[in-house]
Amino acid sequence: MPSKPKLLVSVTAVLLGAFVALGLYTFYYGRAYAYLQDDPKACVNCHVMKDSYDGWRVSSHRNVTCNECHTPEAFGAKYATKLEHGMRHSYVFTFEDPQIMRLKESGEDIVTANCISCHQNLVNSILPSHFEDNRCIMCHEGVSHGRHANRRR
Repeated sequence: MPSKPKLLVSVTAVLLGAFVALGLYTFYYGRAYAYLQDDPKACVNCHVMKDSYDGWRVSSHRNVTCNECHTPEAFGAKYATKLEHGMRHSYVFTFEDPQIMRLKESGEDIVTANCISCHQNLVNSILPSHFEDNRCIMCHEGVSHGRHANRRR
């Protein structure tokens, strides 16, 4: 009969292995690997994103990827944001109603920064105070997805 410490290590190893295997299977089954890429089709892995994707495909921004708007440009910040969004989306899909997923305030900050970055020439011609209290999507809400997609939860 194994000693208690060896038994504890064995049980811990089996539980940890099962947890890792379940996590890897979930990662594969949910196609989470697709989110590491820059293909907008990854966003429609979730059926609730279909309307946003369909709206984007016919918008003036159809040549701009989801990541170019919804994640920071810097490599580390981009993947930290993708991780945070993925964890939040997983939580909402598991424990809440995914039909009410909306852009959060932190997401609006990122989108606004990316709008200003891409449209710098236009922004330079507008008074800087225009952006102090407003976010681009307050007035330009339907530009890339249609009217429904950007409303905060």
